[in-house]
Amino acid sequence: MIFERHVPNSFASLILAAAVAALMAVLPAAEQQGTPAPGTFLGAVLISDNAQAASAFYADLFGWDLEQAKDGGYAVRHKGQMIGGISPLRESSEDVEKSFWLVGLKVEDVDRSLQIATEKKATIHEKVHRISDYGRFGVIADRQGAPLLLIEPGVKALARTKGHGSWLWAELWTDDVEDAAAFYANVIGVGHDTVDRNGGKYQVFTSQNEPRTGIIEIPAELETVEPGWAPYVSVADLESSLARVKKLGGRVIFGEIEHPADGSVALIMDPSGAVLFIYQIGIREEAK
Repeated sequence: MIFERHVPNSFASLILAAAVAALMAVLPAAEQQGTPAPGTFLGAVLISDNAQAASAFYADLFGWDLEQAKDGGYAVRHKGQMIGGISPLRESSEDVEKSFWLVGLKVEDVDRSLQIATEKKATIHEKVHRISDYGRFGVIADRQGAPLLLIEPGVKALARTKGHGSWLWAELWTDDVEDAAAFYANVIGVGHDTVDRNGGKYQVFTSQNEPRTGIIEIPAELETVEPGWAPYVSVADLESSLARVKKLGGRVIFGEIEHPADGSVALIMDPSGAVLFIYQIGIREEAK
């Protein structure tokens, strides 16, 4: 998901204020272990025009361990486990102009998913590649232009860690929910449902009768927001994390949207311009 550096935040804040009350209803399923179901959020790769600055930012903010590769990118580890990567934005790329997080979702057969995506008029950015023992990958953009990493896991899998700095959730921001739901049903094999909790309605993609990722319809007032997927990262203390974001050269796009029993969330931008959500688990969930 791409935000311009100056956007009105009132409408986005209203959306998240409703969503935060419903989000905790779906997180327990997202944290289940075992073989991941289709559509499960597995990890993410940052495509950055300043990979070095971004790596230093996230290492300090989340406690991630970064291992630099020969191409200038970084393997991202949390608590010793591989969870994603940071890749330099190549100047020669005609398709990508700004830094962004590329969310990765589980598919059963990446070749089949790419074939269907092509038939459904998606853009194929990367055909199938194998990365060591971590599986086979492809990159698409859906019909609204939202880029996505399709992952067919290998012998090893991107780890599902817990605590401060762990992946928590992923969300599609789109300007056509119905079309996106139909597209991902075909390409990944997920359903579409609405969760209602404490008056907050939240749309989700589902598989095996469990929510896997979220969906937000971009309001017309946020015309500078481009369709895309955004990851959520768990933090121990949202207030102190936001202060750290600013100190490290990042930006808080909109600050703490709070529902004490269920958690609080904020959207941040790193020094290279990529955005992601940070989320502090609420009182009710911590008590379980």
